[in-house]
Amino acid sequence: MILSFISGFTLTLLPMLRRGFGLLSSLRTVWLGEMISIGVMELVMNLVDYRMGGMRGVSLLAPLYWEAFGLALVAGYAAAWPVNAWMLARNVQRCH
Repeated sequence: MILSFISGFTLTLLPMLRRGFGLLSSLRTVWLGEMISIGVMELVMNLVDYRMGGMRGVSLLAPLYWEAFGLALVAGYAAAWPVNAWMLARNVQRCH
């Protein structure tokens, strides 16, 4: 989960910094939107992964791990999509 937050913030902040926004200004702009979006996605992905038993996969070579990961990825994307659409419609994520 920590990697998701780090990569999500980095992939959003870097383009803003390249466009000349300051670091503090960029952080204020993306903080709420990224926290909500990534939080919803990770929550759903972890729930699906847990329910399917993918967390019990003892190896990256175990088919159960990849099946659970694949379904969790689709479920996380599907859960985050309407949340992001709602936030964009209400101008919560101003940077996008």
